[in-house]
Amino acid sequence: MNHLKQPLLSIGSFASAARLSLKALRLYDRLDICKPSYVDPESGYRYYQVTQLREARLIRMMRQMEMPLAIIRQVLTVTPEDAEQLVQNYWQMREQRMEQTQRVVPDLIRYLRQEMSTMSLEVEVKTIEPQRVLSITRSLTVEHLSPTIMSDLDTLYQLAKENQITVAGPPFGIYHGPINHEDDGPIEICLPIAQTTTPVKTEVTLRELAGGKAASVTLRDDQCAFPTLLAGYDAVQDWIQQNGYEAIDAPREIWYGSPGKDAQWDIVWLFQES
Repeated sequence: MNHLKQPLLSIGSFASAARLSLKALRLYDRLDICKPSYVDPESGYRYYQVTQLREARLIRMMRQMEMPLAIIRQVLTVTPEDAEQLVQNYWQMREQRMEQTQRVVPDLIRYLRQEMSTMSLEVEVKTIEPQRVLSITRSLTVEHLSPTIMSDLDTLYQLAKENQITVAGPPFGIYHGPINHEDDGPIEICLPIAQTTTPVKTEVTLRELAGGKAASVTLRDDQCAFPTLLAGYDAVQDWIQQNGYEAIDAPREIWYGSPGKDAQWDIVWLFQES
């Protein structure tokens, strides 16, 4: 080691000064993130330069942020300006994930509290007749679901009134995909009608829904609130699978009132022989 001009720190001294473990330093060496300045060819012992402490401390701080090693390697190899942008981008992603988690936790707690009451949901088999509907399809997350449903139902009821169309049953939603804090469906908001008509609004569709046998669960009061109502979907889907059937089309959520006291909703899912 006499040929080395700069004083070197043993791996133990370097680890202490950088506040990193020996295990971490060995890992960073293998991954080419923080390599020793010199390795004794006889003992295999690692030595580091004092100037490497800045890099090691940066690594420590980034690991405290739970930054992946792949991003840390990028930060250490780009310009200071690019490194700063990488750190900011990573932190924004972490904040977004935390916001998503904070939204999910209250829903999870409510779901757990309602689990015992929803375990006793009774599944009925109903015959659903083909149904003509006016509908509006939207892609949206759960935060915007209720106000959008109310607004679109107002549009559909007003359209029926203006065109003297007879409403033939309670409104409902068809969930063509999951809707939660991340997934946006879509949902088709439907108003059953008694006769054929031509919609006068471009966003409104007229179509006839298929009928058939369906598994159905009735939810009441607070059971109609998200995410507790998801237990109704689980109940009908489990019943269909456990009885050897196959779910067809998308599930329907029939609304007899707004969520809350005195609400009643039916979760209906058509099925067929598998």
